Amino acid sequence: MPKRSTRALMGGMFLAGLVYGLFVLSTGRYDDPFVWLAIYIEVVLIVASLTQKPPTKKVLVFLILVMITYAMAAVMLGLLSEVVIMAIGGIVLYAGVMTEPKFPLTKRAIATGLLVGLIYTFLGIYLALKVGVVYIIGAEMLGAIVLSVWGKYTKEENTIVVAISNSSAMISVSVLFNVPAIAIFAPEIAYGPPALITYPFIVVLTGISVIFGLLLLAPLRERFEDEPWPQVRPQAETIISMGLDQTAKRTVLIGVAASAAWVGATKIAEGSDPGSLMAVPNAFKSIIPAAGAIPEWIGISNSPLIASIGFFVGWKRTLVIFAGSIASMLIWIFLEGALPITYEEHLKRAEILYLAIGVFVSVMASDVIASRKKEMKPEEFEEIVNSPSTGSEEESEGFVIENPHNISEVPRLKRAKGFLFSIEAMREEMHEMVTNPRAYLRDNRGELPIWVIFISLTLYAIVGILIFGVVPIFPNLHIHWSLFVIGTPLVIVSAYFTARAICETGMLAGYISDMVAIPAVLLLRSTFQSVTVFMSMLETLQVAAIALLIHMKLGRFTGVRGRDIAKAVSIGMVLSTFVGSLMIYAIFTTYGFGGSEFPSPAAHLFGFIVLSLQGIGNLEIPGVNQFPGMPQELIFLYLIAFTVAGLIVGRELSKRDMSPMSFVVGVLIPPATAVAMLFGAYIDYRIKKQDGFQPDSTGHEITSSPLRKKMSRILSGVVAGEAIVVAIWVIWSAIILFA
Repeated sequence: MPKRSTRALMGGMFLAGLVYGLFVLSTGRYDDPFVWLAIYIEVVLIVASLTQKPPTKKVLVFLILVMITYAMAAVMLGLLSEVVIMAIGGIVLYAGVMTEPKFPLTKRAIATGLLVGLIYTFLGIYLALKVGVVYIIGAEMLGAIVLSVWGKYTKEENTIVVAISNSSAMISVSVLFNVPAIAIFAPEIAYGPPALITYPFIVVLTGISVIFGLLLLAPLRERFEDEPWPQVRPQAETIISMGLDQTAKRTVLIGVAASAAWVGATKIAEGSDPGSLMAVPNAFKSIIPAAGAIPEWIGISNSPLIASIGFFVGWKRTLVIFAGSIASMLIWIFLEGALPITYEEHLKRAEILYLAIGVFVSVMASDVIASRKKEMKPEEFEEIVNSPSTGSEEESEGFVIENPHNISEVPRLKRAKGFLFSIEAMREEMHEMVTNPRAYLRDNRGELPIWVIFISLTLYAIVGILIFGVVPIFPNLHIHWSLFVIGTPLVIVSAYFTARAICETGMLAGYISDMVAIPAVLLLRSTFQSVTVFMSMLETLQVAAIALLIHMKLGRFTGVRGRDIAKAVSIGMVLSTFVGSLMIYAIFTTYGFGGSEFPSPAAHLFGFIVLSLQGIGNLEIPGVNQFPGMPQELIFLYLIAFTVAGLIVGRELSKRDMSPMSFVVGVLIPPATAVAMLFGAYIDYRIKKQDGFQPDSTGHEITSSPLRKKMSRILSGVVAGEAIVVAIWVIWSAIILFA
């Protein structure tokens, strides 16, 4: 039970909130229903904190639903104010102080997860807009440091920290694959008036997708259990080892301090001098006037974070990225005359985007070919099924069949299964889930039935049609109902194969859901903003499902129960919905999307693909307007030559087991960024050369040498240090701008 002093303190704080609410009411805001609701919430919190027992799990779920409903309603109706934020903060404070959570979902684990989540959510947003290559690394290290300050370190609590922070970062990043394209290619829609990209818009888009995304892959998680998970295993090993290595925290803090000091000094210098210090040699233009003729996106980026990312990307991938940037620079030199133009002007060159599309198509083609190679022919399956069981897993090529059925029995078994899966059985199962979900999950070992996916997607489509179609609440945005009908079922296929790619290779690569853009543009004649927003919703829905799947597996490695992981991921998704959206909006209002500061390479490519489809639908060649007075046939051959070049480059890179998508990234990011990444790549090369390449059983490189561990911790601290300083700087700049 909470102490009397704690109850009195909480009651006093909520009383202060009540007094402020009454004061706001007295200023004339009687017609604002959310002020009245805030006053009512404060009264309830006063009574509850003084008289009620610690809230149970059911009460906490109810409080979360009230908070989300209240916040979403205020955002959607444009009535979000300081009073609403105060009431929401009161609910969070009451839940955080008055509850008595059980291990490992403790108060310090949740608080640490929120703190680290703030840093890494901004880091993910920063990298997605800056580079397009997102490596969310080091959360477990910062989590270990903060947890150690509060008491004894435990791997279970640090797993909760990682689940909260990384889930929040992943969700916020997913929004940035598409939405910035509206600001880049349709600024009159994005900036208005009336403006489409607003804080309420980002919150609604994110919130709807994450709620339904939690259930998208949860019933299928057992199908991924036996995969290698090369991305999750090293993280789990780090979480476990952080409690054993006393020097690990010191090395991370060294990186944080050094990076924060460097970036902080740079920002202070930029504040006293109107010039930019973001890249060399442009930073020296006040001393050497000739340096001003070189654009700030050419040279070397002044960013310890970007330099460190080259280490985590790996030297081979970084070299491919650098090769893409060389192609971009050659276009600037020979086709643009090496003029001091802005990066926005350079990136809209048709040659760049046609080259990137060529490589992108080669990636899709290689993925399709690879998937076909893995498919088993029907006769092979029949031979395995009908063969007698030997009891040996090796002799059955990885298939263990205890009682094999003859292939002729399959139709009868399907009919029996269909009979058993009746509507009545599903209704009874739904009743059990609603009346006692904890007992249901315990009896079913945490597994959910497949039909949960289809009910969730159906509700998702209905909600989307109502908000964006029937009663559109945002200006210049109307999403046709047919998009939800076509795209929503397809996202389960995309999410499944994307999850399969992650658990087998550690790489996030999913393209199936993007195919929705083709009928949406060619057949439905959807507007640019409607296609972009809908694709962003599908992307966020998919990433939310994958975030839960990844951290469920992480919990298996570190000994954390699935329900605790699900709660932690839910907290991270709430953090990304409200705080991550605020960070995205702050960057948008302060810097914008598509410039040299935040080029948004993924959104640039997506936007050009949509515009290309629109041009094809109107019998126009995309990019032809950049060549006035020239015959369209000649322009078409000229631009297609760049696409063919991209196809060749992508094919050759694939043959050499190198990443074609890294080349696309290099083409679309500022060359100064790619050059800076070479520093980290060189460190990675030297360490690998010293340690030697030793593949593990999954074919991935063993990275457990003491030198690599030490360098990984230092550079993780460098990444976090710059993320902290830049996050504070951006949010502070946005506050000054709003003021």
